[in-house]
Amino acid sequence: MPGMLRLLTRLVILAAAVAAVTYGLLAWQHEAFTLEGLWLFDNGWRAHPLHFLVIGIGLIPPVMWEIFAMDLRAARRRIDDDRGNGDG
Repeated sequence: MPGMLRLLTRLVILAAAVAAVTYGLLAWQHEAFTLEGLWLFDNGWRAHPLHFLVIGIGLIPPVMWEIFAMDLRAARRRIDDDRGNGDG
């Protein structure tokens, strides 16, 4: 059961990262791809859409790596269990 909770957590993070990328692209396009206000201190401390885009792009690869690694570990455990039962 803890493995399922870990997987659910990673999938929620992945969904949030994809949502951040989508929002970042759409909001930045709405602002005509301007870089004005990119720095927080010259934008009234509001986040620029590019910030969401960068965070989303930065989160997707490590989360995908963790999901694939969890799947690989589970597959190896299944193979080891099959060998231990004398089925293979």
